[in-house]
Amino acid sequence: MKMRQALLTAAALSVLLALAGVPAGAQDAMTSDATAVEATTVEASTTSLARSSAVLVPIRGIVSGRPESVGFSGRARVTSRLVKDPDFGRPSLLLVFDLSGVPGVGSSSGASYVIQGRDFEQRRLADSHRFEVTFPFMVSDSTNLFSARTGVAYFAINFDVNTGAITSAAARVAELSF
Repeated sequence: MKMRQALLTAAALSVLLALAGVPAGAQDAMTSDATAVEATTVEASTTSLARSSAVLVPIRGIVSGRPESVGFSGRARVTSRLVKDPDFGRPSLLLVFDLSGVPGVGSSSGASYVIQGRDFEQRRLADSHRFEVTFPFMVSDSTNLFSARTGVAYFAINFDVNTGAITSAAARVAELSF
């Protein structure tokens, strides 16, 4: 009975991720055990199916707007995982951008702001990519989700094409422009 529950739970999670529009390879990355890396240098771990690496990328910038401009400064956690495409045989990169470690401070009030959520990207394997990650942020003690504002983080990341490991990265925060 417990085996059926485990299969049902995994199947239910896959269906929910599919409905949310998450690519199939990213679903596997999210349902598997995460590799914990808290160092500022690149560390890699190897499994029988994929290689993954994580790095903390220094990031800073200002999001202008009402009611005040917010300055962000901290380290974004970027995780890269090399996966093989079962249909075409070409490897791709699955990336997770976690900006929750990048606090913000309001320019006029001095209020603390937090960034919520993570962003998932899938790209073909190449030696470098640029990413634009949109993120919501709000005053840290706010319970009103409608008070959230939007910012954007720009990343330039270089990869080892043999392992998918991140070799270098640079990032900045800015306001979303339309």
